[in-house]
Amino acid sequence: MGLNVRNLRQAGNDRAKAVYFVIMSDYQTAIIGAGVVGLAVTAELAPRGSTLVLEKAWKFGQAASSHNSEVVHAGIYYAPGSLKARLCVQGNRLIRQLARDCGISYAQVGKFIVAASEEEVEYLHWLKENAPANGVTDLRWVSSDGLRKQEPSVRGQAGLFSPTSGIVDSHALMVHFKTIAEQSGADFVFNAEVVDAKRLPPTSVGGPGGVSGYELTVRDADGALTRITAEKVVNCAGLYADRVAAMFGMDVQALGLDLLWAKGYYFSLEGGHKLGIRHLVYPVPEKSLKSLGVHATVDLSGAVRFGPTAEYMEQKIEDYSFSDAATTPVAESISRYLPPVDASRLNPMMAGIRSKLTRPDQPPRDFYIREESDRGLPGLVNLIGIESPGLTASPAIAKYVAELLR
Repeated sequence: MGLNVRNLRQAGNDRAKAVYFVIMSDYQTAIIGAGVVGLAVTAELAPRGSTLVLEKAWKFGQAASSHNSEVVHAGIYYAPGSLKARLCVQGNRLIRQLARDCGISYAQVGKFIVAASEEEVEYLHWLKENAPANGVTDLRWVSSDGLRKQEPSVRGQAGLFSPTSGIVDSHALMVHFKTIAEQSGADFVFNAEVVDAKRLPPTSVGGPGGVSGYELTVRDADGALTRITAEKVVNCAGLYADRVAAMFGMDVQALGLDLLWAKGYYFSLEGGHKLGIRHLVYPVPEKSLKSLGVHATVDLSGAVRFGPTAEYMEQKIEDYSFSDAATTPVAESISRYLPPVDASRLNPMMAGIRSKLTRPDQPPRDFYIREESDRGLPGLVNLIGIESPGLTASPAIAKYVAELLR
């Protein structure tokens, strides 16, 4: 029989008010973080055994999962064979299937990547050659005239069209994953921050002769500490995933897993509907893929928005306030492919923060998704640096994690 643990659990309707309950036994799997990736992983693992989700915020999806463009990417940009490429392509298919089967709002609007110079046209050719290695075989080359016919407000020397890029209701997707997880018996505890973790000897979990497991120390909103044991732990802590990994004794700096944060701003455009934009419109990205560029997206209501910018933060403070200084350079960036846009018509919408393994001026890093048995931590899976295309890849990441734990 496991430990009797008095813990704090969020009420089922996600109100901020919490209630107490008693956990009568330990869990097979504890998942740290309830963003879209943590929720997808929970939905995948919950049918296989008792599952607990610990989230430090008052509700699911409060960080990167709700501060993004909601774009479903096709898998064009990423290095062939990388997790980003493989899981993005698979996730794109899975999200489209979920949308059809489960009624999640989704629009397959397609995406234009627009080259504004001869140098960028050369990079478009490289992207078109790279995409088939990732399984993306439906890209179409578009001339300047063809681009203008499809998007009269857009200007460019050439473009690539991706028909399987789209927009998803990210909140509805998260609700779907959470509902599936709860129907399989998963418990969700909000206002619950993991502040310490340690590996337990084999007899500590599951009784005499049981498998090795972990003890997590959790702090609730009132500062009270609770200890919970689990056989396996999945670290989906997003911005704080490196900090959580360090709690298990991993030297994240020596392993190159210490995260940087990058902040980005999103804007709406006064009279944006007059541009008649019907597709996603992206510039050619920086080769470092620090960002895919300030792009135009149409949301599910047809409104146009622009973003995000991407600037590394000097301090890792979770601050979503807006900076007016970002407006002018954003307008200049957008005007390269949308000449009617100027700073006076841009209005701030929101800010987002991404966790990044890639250092400034370094080649892009892949997702870090790894079961850590060879580091003496069997049953621990770390997910670190899950930035874009994390939303797209989320259902595929969940299946990958399940395979690592199988």
